[in-house]
Amino acid sequence: MAGKCPEDREDEFIADAAVLSIHDLGAKYNRAPSTMREWRVDLYRRNKLLWYPGIAVCEPQVYDDYIELEGDAVIVSDLEVPYHDPVLLGYAVSIGKKFGIKRLVIAGDFLANDAIGFFASQAEDMDVGVRFTVADSLLAGREVLSSLFMWFDHIVLIKGNHEQRGNRIAELGFFNMMRDYWEDFDSEGKLEISYYKWCRIAGRRVEHPTFRKVPGSIARERAEIEDEPIMAAHTHGFSYSFTKNGKHECVDLGHCTRPETRFYKEVNGVTPHYKWVAGFWIVYRDHVYGFPKEFTDWSFWLRDITIGGKKEEDST
Repeated sequence: MAGKCPEDREDEFIADAAVLSIHDLGAKYNRAPSTMREWRVDLYRRNKLLWYPGIAVCEPQVYDDYIELEGDAVIVSDLEVPYHDPVLLGYAVSIGKKFGIKRLVIAGDFLANDAIGFFASQAEDMDVGVRFTVADSLLAGREVLSSLFMWFDHIVLIKGNHEQRGNRIAELGFFNMMRDYWEDFDSEGKLEISYYKWCRIAGRRVEHPTFRKVPGSIARERAEIEDEPIMAAHTHGFSYSFTKNGKHECVDLGHCTRPETRFYKEVNGVTPHYKWVAGFWIVYRDHVYGFPKEFTDWSFWLRDITIGGKKEEDST
């Protein structure tokens, strides 16, 4: 009978009905989806199914494909290209060379993305007649990535709030554009663009969370929530602390942009938020080390760097 499951297959069908959609059931039992509905309704009416048929209509996506890395890495964040700090990025590359680190993690806000963002560029606001478009952003990002790939052979880019502007459709479209514009970097090195706002490296969670006014507070709060070490971008603060129980490291990653070029920071910057601190971090042999731009003795750290076989005594 079409509307009733064969008695010898009831147990099997009941188990399948809890996890399969009607289309998957139809494929397995070689019946039409409408017949699968009839079987479920009949079993429900006879109290053999304890839930109403029709609740499970498809297999939902499980979000578990975030990037997980092992080993060493240079970690930078909040470049906001084209307003990035080329000097600081040069230091990051040089430190990578010094320690032989070939992986770079960009912890969100790689591009300023002003063209579809909340903050217009300074040039546009000052009526200079310059409009920095989405295409310009992607081309500028490509130039920066090309320079970084001259040393790094693996670059991971996670999502920040600048990449997240607009609704979800616009956001997905922008990520597809980044992949399309930069897909050929596999010929120079491996580029991974993640739709997640976080990734893991060497047992640490690197992420781009929300803002807090107290330096280090969001990293500590997130570390206590996730019960694991956190390296947090977005705040543009630079700090190193521990959770209250002393179990986990909490890092504010700093930033790699130029505040003096950001209209929203310098012209409209009259908030009680703390000052930005430029810098970057490395994970090396399972330990973290910070390099704030204005508080690092670069002549000491970079004195052994060699470029093209020639010793560079002081790259500053």
